[in-house]
Amino acid sequence: MGKLTSWVARNRIATAAIVLSLLITQGIAFAIFESEKKNDFMLVEQEVLRLKSQLEESLNHSVTATKMLAYLIRNDLLGSHFERVAKELLEQNAFIDAIQYVQENTIIRTYPLEGHEPTIGYAVLEDTTHRREAMLALERGDLYFEGPFNLLQGGRGIVGRYPIIIDDEYWGFSAVVIRYETILEAIGTDSTGTNETYTYQIAKINNNENPIVFFEDRKIDLSGVHYSALVPFGNWMVSAQLNTPAYVREGFLFSVLGLLLTTVLGLFFWYLSDQPRRLQLLVDEKTNDLNLSTQKLEDYSKQLLQSNNELEQFAYVTSHDLQEPLRMVTSFLSLLEKKYGHVLDEKGKQYIHYAADGAHRMRQIILDLLEYSRIGNIEEEVSLVDMKAVLDDVLILNRKLIKEKKAVITTEELPQIYAEKSPMHQMFHNLIQNALTYHGDSISPEINIRAEETVTHWIFYIKDNGIGIPSEYREKIFNLFERLHGNGEYSGTGIGLAICKKIAEQHKGIIGVDSEQDRGSTFYFTVLKKVESNQAAEHEIV
Repeated sequence: MGKLTSWVARNRIATAAIVLSLLITQGIAFAIFESEKKNDFMLVEQEVLRLKSQLEESLNHSVTATKMLAYLIRNDLLGSHFERVAKELLEQNAFIDAIQYVQENTIIRTYPLEGHEPTIGYAVLEDTTHRREAMLALERGDLYFEGPFNLLQGGRGIVGRYPIIIDDEYWGFSAVVIRYETILEAIGTDSTGTNETYTYQIAKINNNENPIVFFEDRKIDLSGVHYSALVPFGNWMVSAQLNTPAYVREGFLFSVLGLLLTTVLGLFFWYLSDQPRRLQLLVDEKTNDLNLSTQKLEDYSKQLLQSNNELEQFAYVTSHDLQEPLRMVTSFLSLLEKKYGHVLDEKGKQYIHYAADGAHRMRQIILDLLEYSRIGNIEEEVSLVDMKAVLDDVLILNRKLIKEKKAVITTEELPQIYAEKSPMHQMFHNLIQNALTYHGDSISPEINIRAEETVTHWIFYIKDNGIGIPSEYREKIFNLFERLHGNGEYSGTGIGLAICKKIAEQHKGIIGVDSEQDRGSTFYFTVLKKVESNQAAEHEIV
């Protein structure tokens, strides 16, 4: 409790925001509750009025029929035509099941007679309930319905009676019988008195007696969302109740959402208020980590510098020590061939040639490995390098081979770039030598060198018309000692392209090749521009 009080004191704005959010969200929740409640009551009212309208509309047919029959009796026009008149009236009124007339106390005629035989001669007014309902019709002087009740002829239904007065004296009633099923059809419901949305009830109001209801298993909850309306034809109260009111659900849902919002808001403000402390802890932690990392980097840098110096010294010593025995082997093989060549047969001379050639290739491999190890270890100042001048130097160095191969070399305008000059010279030398070496015997090499500029890099292309490279070897050829051909086919040690890859990576670039078998190759490499923005330097070249 003390911590909460302290937090509230330190964060008055946050506390005010939380309280305000709580008041607003719960106020809106209450407004939604009231609005949805009003809407629910409006919906159930509309449903009751629809039900009442359909019931009254169906009963209006009975008014017409009973009045017509009473008129004919009063004016002595009915005679023996009861069945024909009743039949026509039933055909015109679909919601009437039978027509009858009562003279004084007894039912005289019923149409249709079939199924209604038990009613003929029945003394209606001797039953207290029927007598009371009949007297109400007589008092009103209009059509009035009794029921629902169990009909004498079977089943349940209602009976509407219209009083017949002749010479100001009671004569009897014209009446209609409507079965329970017909009423349900008229009002559009079934015997359950319910559906997914509403529960219905139609109850006759009787003084000092329990109401007679249409749906015995249904009860309207007066505490729920309900509405009732009176149908005067039978003194019925038509009622409906909404099964699942929306106002409680919607109001509760928004109230919960409001509480969640307030909780989130409280957590957010707590998080903001705690940020300075957390940030300070994070800064202290990162500062400590940075100091440790800096110390480690300094140690690693010293170790790496020492290792590089040792490796460079080892490479020089190793190359010198390995080359000396090879020179001796080569010299002794030459002396052996010169002094004893006349006594050696062709196979012996061939063996000497193989040995000398192997020694020569071993020496070249040592030189290439030495060159590979030097890349990145020998510091050279990055300067503005004229790539056209570098290419010209390479072409001059290879002019003898170019002439022998009758090669045609074309160049487009090449830029000046920021790079280390010697590695760029080595890159062009290796790629052009490859283009001069790997080509068919029947055609002369054709080589094109050009450059493109992107936002962050320069891209250089060396295109030839050589023998091409199968797709499965396009990445492998840049690995150390990866050769596609034997020594008898093409010369080389399998290190040249590995050197090119290392040079490209040293200049924050990549190297690759587009090629098809027997259709030439296009080697390309990229060099990072000298840019001030580190962000621009991080773009990928694809």
